[in-house]
Amino acid sequence: MPEQIVKLKKKQWYPIIAPKQFGEAVLGETLVAEPQQMVGKTLSHSLMNLTNDVKRQNVNIHFRIVEVENNRAKTNIIGYEIVPSSIKRFVRRNSLKADLSFNCETSDNVLLRVKPLVITRANIKGSVAAKLRNNMISFLTKTIKKMTYEEVLNELILHKLQNLMKSAFNKIYPLKACEIRYLGIETRDKRQKGQSQEIKAEVEAEVKEVKEVQEK
Repeated sequence: MPEQIVKLKKKQWYPIIAPKQFGEAVLGETLVAEPQQMVGKTLSHSLMNLTNDVKRQNVNIHFRIVEVENNRAKTNIIGYEIVPSSIKRFVRRNSLKADLSFNCETSDNVLLRVKPLVITRANIKGSVAAKLRNNMISFLTKTIKKMTYEEVLNELILHKLQNLMKSAFNKIYPLKACEIRYLGIETRDKRQKGQSQEIKAEVEAEVKEVKEVQEK
């Protein structure tokens, strides 16, 4: 028991700092005995609190502590995610919910998992639905490949990437909502990479099947 009390007394509070996208604001504090114990820990923060924009209250930014400098825990952004409960408000009757999940790379070779979400103003099927899903994968894969990871994050946080998507996909069919419900760094070990390829293959097979049904 005395030994445990001594260890507790040695613990200190250290601030956790956001990356430069958010002006290196303080995200919070953590209590540890050794500063290096913080490295690798993750946390989430509301985008509303980071930008003082109440319209972004339904978005969380995920961070990972990557190093400790001058007794401050420095972080990188590892993910962007719309709160699942808010997604339900987008969906209405007589509309198509196109919800995909696939991998793509940035120009600086960061592997990402991207989950776009599109809601149409009316229900659509067949070739139009297939074309919309196909274009979602193609457009985002090509667009993200032209940008660094930092640029992708900036465009996403400022909602510019979503606006580009909506402008492109509205030409296929009028949309009610066009969002990125999740974007995050994907690790590159063989098992996860294989799973990612399988998921993309399943999406492509689904699109192909819809096209074949329509052609019949």
